[in-house]
Amino acid sequence: MYSNIVETIKEYECKGDFTYADVEDNAFALAEEELGISIPSQYLWFLKTYGHGGLNGIETLGVGKNKKLIFKDETLKYRTYGLPHNLIVIENCDEWVYCIDSLNGKVKMWSRDKEEAYDTFVDYLEDRIKDAIENL
Repeated sequence: MYSNIVETIKEYECKGDFTYADVEDNAFALAEEELGISIPSQYLWFLKTYGHGGLNGIETLGVGKNKKLIFKDETLKYRTYGLPHNLIVIENCDEWVYCIDSLNGKVKMWSRDKEEAYDTFVDYLEDRIKDAIENL
């Protein structure tokens, strides 16, 4: 399922594109508890494999080198703006944020006035990587 993503990242990755943060599983369990949700398995794979980052300026939120759970902090911040509690912020695009739905794993583009969706985190990640490569 992830082989296309892994191979594409290997081909185009530059040093520093991802944090590769080594975080204990209990940190994710604590984040789930604090957010009151379960982290979808595809996004959890990304967090454990790459930590945080992306290609050519497209940055999927995750875990910083200092092990800070950036996705958790951004989610809590956007909840103060009305973000539904089932969503986890995974990318900040200024005018909107991409979020993964903890209930079904779909990725939504959220702003105060609209939502659009990807069926899975893998679909989102493949599309965003493709956008980054096209802009190289």
